[in-house]
Amino acid sequence: MSSLNTVMDNSLSAMFMAQAGMSTTSHNIANADTPGYTRQMNMLAARRPLSFPFGAIGQGVDVVTIRRSQDDFLLSTLRAQKAKQSSYGAIDSALYEIEQILGSIDNDHLGNALNDFFGAWSDLATAPTDPSLKMQVVTKAISMVTDFHSMNASLEDLEQNIEAQVQDEINSLNSLLQQIGDLNSQIMSAEIGGQTANDLRDQRDYLVNELSAIAAVTVDERDDGSLDIILAGRTMVARDSVQQFTTAYRETSDGYQMEVVTEGYYNDVELPQGRLRGLLESRDTYVKDFRGDMDRVANLLIGAVNDLHVQGQTGSSAGLLFFTGDSMHTIDVNSMLQEHPEMVATSRSGEAGDTDIAREIAALHDRAAAGEELTVGDQYRSTIIDIASKRSSFEFLVDNQTMAVAAVEQKMASITGVSLDEEAANMIRYQNTYAAAARVISTIQEMFDTLVHMI
Repeated sequence: MSSLNTVMDNSLSAMFMAQAGMSTTSHNIANADTPGYTRQMNMLAARRPLSFPFGAIGQGVDVVTIRRSQDDFLLSTLRAQKAKQSSYGAIDSALYEIEQILGSIDNDHLGNALNDFFGAWSDLATAPTDPSLKMQVVTKAISMVTDFHSMNASLEDLEQNIEAQVQDEINSLNSLLQQIGDLNSQIMSAEIGGQTANDLRDQRDYLVNELSAIAAVTVDERDDGSLDIILAGRTMVARDSVQQFTTAYRETSDGYQMEVVTEGYYNDVELPQGRLRGLLESRDTYVKDFRGDMDRVANLLIGAVNDLHVQGQTGSSAGLLFFTGDSMHTIDVNSMLQEHPEMVATSRSGEAGDTDIAREIAALHDRAAAGEELTVGDQYRSTIIDIASKRSSFEFLVDNQTMAVAAVEQKMASITGVSLDEEAANMIRYQNTYAAAARVISTIQEMFDTLVHMI
């Protein structure tokens, strides 16, 4: 009787194992397309055998635990690679917007306006007594100033758009941190009995991956199953305690600027790689540098033209400052010249037919002003080339990083992903195991019946 009971228990354990395996398999199939889901496996172990003088007789199988197919090293690598990809992508997007503001080679608004302005001076030099050509110089100058102002306004819009994106990312980051803290609490409660809360851990890992795209984080798992999330050197999540990020405007030499800060801290946050850092770097480095370059173009133009024009004379007045301001935001045509184009000076002598000032200003298109190394056109073209070069570099970085992320994701999928073909094969295997165990139990029952009838 003891031996038959042992065989019965073995078969029952096999049936339970097959049932558990079928449940896990069906769970895998149901979540094959669930974002962040990790394939689960039943971990089996033979029960402790019964010892007899003639040897040990096994007592069946136990389902020890249900384990996730996870590779922590690959997961950490994926997060780091995604953080870089997001950072490079944000900068590449900003550089693309700057290129759109500049215009294309075939539609170079400001470059064409500069050419038209100096061309108008060249035309004036050929017929200095024609009042319509003086009007043309002023008109072309106003058109060029409008392009400078339009470019400045577009840059301001870009900066505001970046700051709006920064705020959106901060809100998303805070939401993710809070959700991770909540999941920490749920996981700690679920794992008190010693079993692993696989689905909750999948959800938490998925959120940490999303978080890493915004800002790379360091993850430290405690013995109770909770994760500490460390960002920018500060522990933002500890068990279910969560710190939040916010933004503040601080006064700088350039005016008020949005900065990212944490609650309880009043110093700047040195953000790691991620979309948030890419956005701030776009604003503080690339947009700011481009604005500075364009201000230099405007300032060089203002200084070069004014230095020559104030040396001129007209029949009624001495030469005036042609431009006012000192940047692309403040540049403007002298209001007196706008109202009285006849006050545009063409010569130092003021005599009709003398065009030395007009010719020298027209020559600024191809010749640097006194004390300068670059012409206005060269300074502008240098800016265009610099932006194009940086955009090309970040396009290359984004492409490479996209391939790097794809390679890690492919490796991850081979480990964590659900293969429907494999799960279908598992179903057949568990079905056969269950049927075989049931067949053994049926046989044992027949043996019991035979034994009872013998008695």
